[in-house]
Amino acid sequence: MTTPLLWHFPISHFNEKVRWALDWKGIPHLRRALAASYLPRAWWASGQGSLPILFLDGRAIADSTRIIATLEERYPQAPLYPADVEARRRALALEDFFDEELGRGLRAAMLGPVFTRDPVAAIGMLATGMPPGSARMMQSIAPVFRAFYRARHDINEATVAAGRTKVAVALDRIEAELGPSGYLVGDRFTVADLTAAALFGVLLFPPELQYRPAAPLPPEILAYREELADRPALRWVGEMFRRHRGRSAEVAA
Repeated sequence: MTTPLLWHFPISHFNEKVRWALDWKGIPHLRRALAASYLPRAWWASGQGSLPILFLDGRAIADSTRIIATLEERYPQAPLYPADVEARRRALALEDFFDEELGRGLRAAMLGPVFTRDPVAAIGMLATGMPPGSARMMQSIAPVFRAFYRARHDINEATVAAGRTKVAVALDRIEAELGPSGYLVGDRFTVADLTAAALFGVLLFPPELQYRPAAPLPPEILAYREELADRPALRWVGEMFRRHRGRSAEVAA
């Protein structure tokens, strides 16, 4: 059996979701950070144009939800799905909610203002951990890359405003769903907690987050985080990282 291989972007909330699942289950795996020119390779491997992509037992699996579902089946130890049928339904529904309602909205709310003021700073952050020279290449064509990124991810003035609303709704949902145990479903860590915390990780940047930009975070992101600092849900995200992020299961090539 070959070692699982993850194609990923180091600074990406959906990629962090899959890395956390692999690490939570203690699955030794390789990681390969792709450059911004990843699209042809992603389409060739999986028939779609986004990361992460996990190569497992000879298959290329795309989409964080599908990857985690496959890991649950292939590596049932340290489960992320509750055993109880109703609890599992709730956990999967929350995973879907945060994926669909928070993921894109948070990207727009965070990066839209940075791309508007300083696309070079936005590119420097996105290029964290990419192959050498990626940041320089992207920054050399900053106006073109900014237009491409904004079009690809539908980032504009309207979606930035809508994204901030979606972030607030997601924080409300965490606070409403949290039980006495401190978890979203039942009394232990599940895919619901992992998804919510991983997606917010790129806003909070807790110490346990494995990939961090070399330069200070852009002031727009720092200001936005400060606006939300008093939210119990954001403090809960930090607690989930402290309790459960653990150590990486990545192995050397």
